[in-house]
Amino acid sequence: MSAPDSLHYLTDASGKPEAVVLPMADWLELKQYYRQLQGRELVLGGLREALCEVPEIMAGRHPEISLTDFLAAS
Repeated sequence: MSAPDSLHYLTDASGKPEAVVLPMADWLELKQYYRQLQGRELVLGGLREALCEVPEIMAGRHPEISLTDFLAAS
């Protein structure tokens, strides 16, 4: 990322910061990082859901699914 002094702040009439302008390279880097975070959240959410299902499966209230069936459904 660029040096902090490459950022430009837009302010309202009273001087309160309202927006930041940053170099395009920094913006593209931030977008890529955000996409990575979204992917991680998707994976972690799936794991969280799966872990919550374990007690239900163990108690017989939720059907088991084999790895083969799981992979076939993916």
